[in-house]
Amino acid sequence: MTLLQRTSQVWKIYLFMALLLLGSALSLLQGFLYEALGKELAMQVGFGGVALIVGGFFWAWQDVTCPQCRLKLFSHAFRHHGFLRWFAWLLQTESCPKCGHGETPRSSAPRKKGKGLKRP
Repeated sequence: MTLLQRTSQVWKIYLFMALLLLGSALSLLQGFLYEALGKELAMQVGFGGVALIVGGFFWAWQDVTCPQCRLKLFSHAFRHHGFLRWFAWLLQTESCPKCGHGETPRSSAPRKKGKGLKRP
């Protein structure tokens, strides 16, 4: 299970993707609706689409965080994992890169020594 699933933040990524797709669609459609809607309304639709895209990025940048150390995971992914890999890293990461939140706890009990050859 990924960190975002464990911390119930996957819906934020889905909402970000929906805002991104809706904003892109509105920005593209304003060109097709230019004659039907008129110049001013078509421009407002286009600006509204751009506002959805920018607002979605800003919101996700601020709100997708580690619950323990409050590291902004969205911005960390974007800054440290490259332009083409940040989104995949964000969806697949198992633990927080700063504090380790989400890692499976290791046993603190001493391990048994296996039978076999003794090393000098």
